[in-house]
Amino acid sequence: MTLRKWLVIAVIVLVVVGGAFWILRSRNTSANISDKDVITAQRVDFPLIVDTTGTLEALHSVDVSPPQIRRERRFKLTRLVEEGTQVTAGDFLMEFDTSDITERLRNEVANFQRVQENRQKRRSDSDIQLKNQRLTLEQAKTELEKLEIKMASQVDLVSGIEIEETRIQRDAARKKVEFLEEKLEYQQKSSQLDLQILTSNERHYRSRIDDLMDAMDSYTVRAPVAGVVIYKRDWNNEAKEVGDDVFMMDAVIEIPDLSSIRARVQVDEVDSGKIRVGQEASITVDAARGRTFSGKVVSVGTILKQASFDRPQKVCDAYIRIESEDMKLLRPGMSLKAQIMVGKHMDSVVIPLSSIQERNGRSFVQIWKPEKSAFEWREINLGVNDGQNTVVKSGLDADEKIRIRPKV
Repeated sequence: MTLRKWLVIAVIVLVVVGGAFWILRSRNTSANISDKDVITAQRVDFPLIVDTTGTLEALHSVDVSPPQIRRERRFKLTRLVEEGTQVTAGDFLMEFDTSDITERLRNEVANFQRVQENRQKRRSDSDIQLKNQRLTLEQAKTELEKLEIKMASQVDLVSGIEIEETRIQRDAARKKVEFLEEKLEYQQKSSQLDLQILTSNERHYRSRIDDLMDAMDSYTVRAPVAGVVIYKRDWNNEAKEVGDDVFMMDAVIEIPDLSSIRARVQVDEVDSGKIRVGQEASITVDAARGRTFSGKVVSVGTILKQASFDRPQKVCDAYIRIESEDMKLLRPGMSLKAQIMVGKHMDSVVIPLSSIQERNGRSFVQIWKPEKSAFEWREINLGVNDGQNTVVKSGLDADEKIRIRPKV
């Protein structure tokens, strides 16, 4: 026998032995398949879920802004309570710089003192003038009385010329008395009017001082209600800090009613038509130790808007009432994930997505064939999925066993 024939025989023997070994190994492997490697397809009611994200917010809350002070539009924040602090009504919240209002108060006090001193001086001057005027009037009245007496005593004793001269002097004295009386009355009224004006100015500045004193007290802002302190964020999601300028109408702090907290979620445009009021939802809040809360959709927005400046896709807002008695861990502004159940596929065959292998846009699973003690590839048609499991539309029956993770 030639060397070539021996080589051919050797190759055939090796092929036969290798094939027998592979068949034997395959049978042993199939025979050793455990329950951990397979899963049984089952018919269940498969929920249709819409995944959303959002934040917690309070339906009822009190916004705290700088004090409302006339002619003040901007305030500098000097102190601020820590976010998350539990406060009662009257507790300290924040304080603003009082340097400007202190300067105004100093000026108003100076004005008040000036007007007060001026009023006192005018009163003193008026008293002196009136006293002198009354003295002059009394002297004029005395002179008039003398002339009246002289006129009466001259009737039968002196000539007509002297009597006429005395009468002229008497009439002049009488007019002088009348003039001085009118002048005194005028001075009294003028003095009273001046003092009233000065007193009014004094009251004006006193009122301004009182207002500024009250305003200075209001620069320390205290909690109007009991609750938890939450910082208000602006459009850039930034809160006010010590040293920042705050305008009159800007809200710095929010004190929410924790019993009214709800979830506001953003629903993508493609899913917005599926959301209805009354649908059940499952809410996960990472900051609340990963707890899951149940809830129901209570409102769905009708207007689509851009999600954010860096997310061009359209979304609509939906609001979910949280149905839980334990709300102590929840705070407005916390991020959340919500799954809203928008429907169910009744009595459907459901399998894990991990058990499917995709080939050229087609889906396959490995079916366990007990009569062959081996797995067999089969194509299936898929329906909806929730990211973990999927509905099988055709190609697989309930109670059939499939490999959890396909192997080539």
